[in-house]
Amino acid sequence: MRDILGEALTMQGPAIYRIVVRGTLDPDWSSRIAGMSITERLRAGNKTETVLVGRLADQTALASVLNALYELHLPVVSAECLEAG
Repeated sequence: MRDILGEALTMQGPAIYRIVVRGTLDPDWSSRIAGMSITERLRAGNKTETVLVGRLADQTALASVLNALYELHLPVVSAECLEAG
């Protein structure tokens, strides 16, 4: 797997991720999702999406964030690696 710049990704090591979910996530949740920044945006039809961006320690941390979002019943629209390392 490669990030959007074409760099090879591994299961270990940090990377910066952007995760988009449908719905709203309170900014107070930042500490519970590995300190990722939380912003909202309005999409067509007045649908709210929440964008999470941050450096995660490894793929285990990414899986942990995705599991937290699943438990909150927030559908994941996209998850992408912006930068490895």
